[in-house]
Amino acid sequence: MMRLAFLLPVLAAGCATMPAPEPERGPCVIDEAVKIRFAGVKFRERMRPEIEHMTHSAISRLIHPDDVTTQDFRVDRLNILLDDGGLISGLKCG
Repeated sequence: MMRLAFLLPVLAAGCATMPAPEPERGPCVIDEAVKIRFAGVKFRERMRPEIEHMTHSAISRLIHPDDVTTQDFRVDRLNILLDDGGLISGLKCG
């Protein structure tokens, strides 16, 4: 009977819900699937988390034509290039 009393907390702990794993964030990676998925698509702010997730980017920034941007290189940043109409014209890491 003593063994059962010892095992009960151990077994109950096994039923506890585990938190979801953190999404992988690391160096930005843009593959062909991401390019094809978003090329020429009208950018909407609600798309940003999906694009960041697919490219493993920690942050992103929008760059419109004639925008002035810093030239620092960040491996975890995604640059979303937009044309005058708000369509995604390219994706670049940095």
